Amino acid sequence: MKARLPAVIFLLHACTALLAQEPAALTATRAAFMRQVMADSQLLTQQYERALAKVESEVAATGDYEEARAIRQRRQQLQALYAGTVSSLATPLPLTLARMMGSAQAAGETLGGWRSGGSGAEWQNFRLLPGSYHLEFEANMSDAPVAGSIYASSKFQPQQSALFEFDEVTLLGTATENRRTFEIARSTDETTFTTVRVGPLTFSRNPVTLRFTATDGYPANIIRIRNLRLVPVTETASASPAPIPKTGSATAMQQASMTLKEAIENAKKTATANYLDELNDLAVTKPELKGQVDAEIRRMKRLGEQKTGQSGINAITATSGGFGGFEDISDARLADEEPASGERFKVVHEGRTLPVRLLWVDCAPVEEDDENAVKRFAKHFSIENEDVIAVGRTAREFTSSYLRDKPLRLLIRPDRDKDGTMAALLFLPNVGLYQNVLVNHGLAAVVIPARDQQRNAMERAFLSTLTTLENTARKRKPAPGAWALSAETQGGKQP
Repeated sequence: MKARLPAVIFLLHACTALLAQEPAALTATRAAFMRQVMADSQLLTQQYERALAKVESEVAATGDYEEARAIRQRRQQLQALYAGTVSSLATPLPLTLARMMGSAQAAGETLGGWRSGGSGAEWQNFRLLPGSYHLEFEANMSDAPVAGSIYASSKFQPQQSALFEFDEVTLLGTATENRRTFEIARSTDETTFTTVRVGPLTFSRNPVTLRFTATDGYPANIIRIRNLRLVPVTETASASPAPIPKTGSATAMQQASMTLKEAIENAKKTATANYLDELNDLAVTKPELKGQVDAEIRRMKRLGEQKTGQSGINAITATSGGFGGFEDISDARLADEEPASGERFKVVHEGRTLPVRLLWVDCAPVEEDDENAVKRFAKHFSIENEDVIAVGRTAREFTSSYLRDKPLRLLIRPDRDKDGTMAALLFLPNVGLYQNVLVNHGLAAVVIPARDQQRNAMERAFLSTLTTLENTARKRKPAPGAWALSAETQGGKQP
């Protein structure tokens, strides 16, 4: 019996060790679950921390420094809880697992070599938990050192921005939904990397095949991409409390959620009340500003009365006078046929095909038969007439590739052109007004309507932004688009 005891003890230790060795699949599942829990709760915690910051400043202002110090300690605890979670929640896209395409090359953790369109990296059968993600990476774009004779060639002209695409490679119907086209802007120097966020994209399968490509070649630029990663979307975490169980017992998270919501609402009310008090005092002390102050008070009251949950262009128009009479069309798509020009094209919405022209901008014509349009555009940019058509065709190609397969939102004026074309403002997710994009790239001229045709403050604000962007593009070095051909840019005289 005694001889058998060591063997029994050894067997027990072996069994214990086997139980302690958790299967790899279970470990991975548990880690993924914890990442999702942290992602879902992070936004709520950050909102709570900001609310505490507001309370801390108010308590400190009253002289209760002990209470303020206790609140600060709580904030520091919350900040420490999520320190470093960006990297832990993200799923990296290692270049060691990617297949290079075209001229793209991987040097360590950096992706480069964008001499031809379609170049890029592809991750085949990449394992990823189904869900919504943002693509994030760091980018640097600078000019390549080229000889003067080569630099003079239009083919080797350094670009101010580069167009890229990230998508899920699939034959399923979700293919167009998981395709994102985005820009990488020229960096201030060769060492500064800028973080770029694209998306969100929703993946319903595992594994997936992902592709990161350049839509055009950039032989005169050095573009370096690094730290590619997929970050779970946390903005969908709800700030409202979950339903209370019928038993009447609320969980700690539900109680915290309700407390957070109350703290945020109280902070908003306090800040708004203080601001209104300051405005009223200003109206008394500065009678000459009474008209402007009254207008700001009315705006703040409208802001307080608007429904919660408005965001983006909805919130802007609700608080700034809006676009009275405009027809709001969401989730439209660019029609399959080629755009007529950079600012004239057709969109498809709920089975209807609508001809659209962009308000307040004018792109160059793509044919020579419109002599007046050619002269008008040449005069605006101070370029030769023969250069206008080339710029117009570039603008048309840019619009076609930039808007393709993207959800479009249009605000359409009720009055139509004689041929039925609709004048519209066009907005894109994470981009904003598309007119701004064309002007910033030197592909469209700003057309300022008469003062009496600028219907409200919101329209004047958008027009002011367009004018500022055009002036900035005109002075940029190297100049973009048509400004690169301008006699003004080259030191000459207008034709």
